[in-house]
Amino acid sequence: MTSLDEIQWKSPEWIQQFGLHTGNVLDYFTELPFFDRTSNNQVLKMQFQFQPVPNYNLQNKLSEMVGVEFIIAFIKEPNFWIIRKQQRINPSTVIPKQDYYIIGANIYQSPKIHDILSSRLLASVLSMKNSIDLLNEISNYNIMDGGHQYNKSSSITNTNTPTSVTTTSETPVTTNNLEEISSNTFDNLLKSVVNSNNDSIYLDDLPMYGKNSTVDQLNLKLNL
Repeated sequence: MTSLDEIQWKSPEWIQQFGLHTGNVLDYFTELPFFDRTSNNQVLKMQFQFQPVPNYNLQNKLSEMVGVEFIIAFIKEPNFWIIRKQQRINPSTVIPKQDYYIIGANIYQSPKIHDILSSRLLASVLSMKNSIDLLNEISNYNIMDGGHQYNKSSSITNTNTPTSVTTTSETPVTTNNLEEISSNTFDNLLKSVVNSNNDSIYLDDLPMYGKNSTVDQLNLKLNL
């Protein structure tokens, strides 16, 4: 079953016969699937079916009753009205239930704030997820490689605007002539610490330079 907030309803035949104005917009609304046949408006309609009731008299009659009612909440003639469904508790207390708006001959149910926020938040979360997936595709993290590395083949191009491609030669980047360290070297360093008789030694306690330092045990040559 289609949700009521997804329905657009109109009756060209009714408009052609009676026209549409503030005096009969509630009568037009009674033809809708949105209308509650158990409302006080329907009760008054059955009571005064053989005589027209002016809109201000209808409002006064509704204020004397208790239950569901429909009123004109906003008027902007010639082609815009807001109809409000509300629960009347007493002549001075009502609880709004739902709003409907009429544009020309078309009638729509207003979406609820909860539905609007849920839709917007869902769209935001999906966009964030797509962004995170894109970032994960263009970069990866490996401690052996020294941190994040970016995939050069992953790029974002604008398909609408033609761009010129310039070919440039790539020069390998050197980092102070540091030698590439194999994973076996790190494993040997870790085993030497684990197998040590001194339980108080941690990797963080090993000096960076000098004798028995990390650099010394890895057999690295640095240009300092």
